[in-house]
Amino acid sequence: MPQALAEEVMALFGISPTFLVLTSVVGFFGFVVSATFGIGGVVLLIPLLSMALPPAQAVAVSAPIMLVNNLGKSWVFRHAVNVKATLLVSALALPAAYLTARLASTVDDRLILVAVAVLVLVSVVVDRLRTASTRPMGDLALLLWGGLTGAISGICGAAGPPTAIGLRGYGLSKDAFVGTVAVFAVFLQLAKIPAYASTGALPASLLPLAAFLGALGLVAVAVGPPLLRRVPEEQFRLVVDGLLVVSAVWLIGEVLFMR
Repeated sequence: MPQALAEEVMALFGISPTFLVLTSVVGFFGFVVSATFGIGGVVLLIPLLSMALPPAQAVAVSAPIMLVNNLGKSWVFRHAVNVKATLLVSALALPAAYLTARLASTVDDRLILVAVAVLVLVSVVVDRLRTASTRPMGDLALLLWGGLTGAISGICGAAGPPTAIGLRGYGLSKDAFVGTVAVFAVFLQLAKIPAYASTGALPASLLPLAAFLGALGLVAVAVGPPLLRRVPEEQFRLVVDGLLVVSAVWLIGEVLFMR
């Protein structure tokens, strides 16, 4: 690539052309996974972005990216969204997400990522035990779980795993799960973006990168739903569990190799 073009890319997006290509490939894969199974995009994207950006900025820039991606998913699955579950999981999550997003730049990144990884792994085991008892998560439990999810989302940006555990435990079907997760994620991003912007974690210089990756997220929305319709229910459950475990391992790896 000519030096002049490379400098223009660096000036516009804040990352090198090579890293932009890598981020685009990994991000698009994560968006397709997210559009297919409801989670996965942010957990893949944030660790990668934190290699080139300060961790707080990597978390913050993911918010507008996933806002665009989840707006697309919300539209595709609009008829399957469970309104009651959305209201329950959002009630405490939104204020919690806003408050913790304002603290994101002051909390030690290693502590955050390790805590989330442990939470995900423990939650997978607990969820499997809960599934074996065939007792679904109740309204109060989903309400309280939403508050925890919002707090995690505000600090580290990756709310997908705990959201998946809460809403899947509520007994939603595949389409209802993906649609409800998407609408909830839109609400979360709208709560977090003003907090990130006001604390300087999301500077205007990162908006071109957010817009570019957000556009990739919209393209992925067109790819994901057809894949979802081909996935059997039990295989769907196994894939979501696998994503949760991979997410935890990735987060721990990020801590080990963090600058």
